[in-house]
Amino acid sequence: MGQRTETHARRNVAPVADAAVASLGGCDHVDAVAVDLAPGTSAVDFTRTVLAGTPEWVHGLLTLRDKLMAPFGLQVQERVARDEIRVEPGTRLGPFRILTVSDGEVLAGDNDKHLDFRTSFAVREGAAGLEGVCTTVVRYHRRAGHLYFKAIQPFHNLIIPRIVARARS
Repeated sequence: MGQRTETHARRNVAPVADAAVASLGGCDHVDAVAVDLAPGTSAVDFTRTVLAGTPEWVHGLLTLRDKLMAPFGLQVQERVARDEIRVEPGTRLGPFRILTVSDGEVLAGDNDKHLDFRTSFAVREGAAGLEGVCTTVVRYHRRAGHLYFKAIQPFHNLIIPRIVARARS
């Protein structure tokens, strides 16, 4: 396991990426963050807790991203109220479309002009008990996708561990 950060989420953990990589046909980037969970937490519970715990400043950054990227034809996101979060296949939750749901993993993501991404919200047994693992897998389209992801990657690296840490038991 990786070092704990100040947010109590662990970086550099083994990703849960098989389904995500398969659904993209390969990947150009993968990262994973883990957090300890209470016994009995399902992947649906973990996903709902992570998505409901998104801080307002993150929503503000996503709104800014949408305004800046809309002229380039990239998808914009619809914000979903915390009490309306439904983790069901086909549901759109911010940047995610829920693709598959099982007790052990929720696979979400989307395809756009510049890149395709998948996020796995999985639960598994870790060294200290049950852990939730949020894995991000990205496949670039052309150089534009690579440049776009490199531009947002510092925000991704800042935001994801903090959001996942909010699901900590």
